Amino acid sequence: MNEPDINEVIVEAEKFRLKLELAKKANILLVTENFPIMHCKLSSLLFAYHSLQKWPSMVIYGVSGRAVNHYGHDTISHYWLEYQETAIDLTADQYNIIEEKQLNIEILSGRPFKPVSTGRIDSMQNYKLFNISHRDTYILGLPELAEDFLYDLHASYEALGDLTPCT
Repeated sequence: MNEPDINEVIVEAEKFRLKLELAKKANILLVTENFPIMHCKLSSLLFAYHSLQKWPSMVIYGVSGRAVNHYGHDTISHYWLEYQETAIDLTADQYNIIEEKQLNIEILSGRPFKPVSTGRIDSMQNYKLFNISHRDTYILGLPELAEDFLYDLHASYEALGDLTPCT
């Protein structure tokens, strides 16, 4: 199967985010009631898992970024995906909700953030707000993840699969 066009992936990301929002959180192991806050990596991994089920030949990248808070402490972290030179951030809107004192002026001035934020890697706001600390490579089967975490990821994905978003 061919790799998907980036526009297909963005549409799928928006549908997937809607599923995360609609989900009864008690039924999903890796998603809690405070979604989207503190769910950037888990949401990204769930979407990467979904994407690789749908398009097995694709390679998708996870990006860890860090920033200093209002007090200058390196305590703000974020995680998003990259595919075909495009960033896909499934939880950007958490920075609309997090208390101002926990953020920095750059993030605050970027408000409001869309629930799913996408853009070219060279111009996306994430790359101005966060210093990249690590990149992960994801392929079918997610072999770099621990087996017990993969079990939880699969169970959470299956629970989400039972939902049909209103589109």
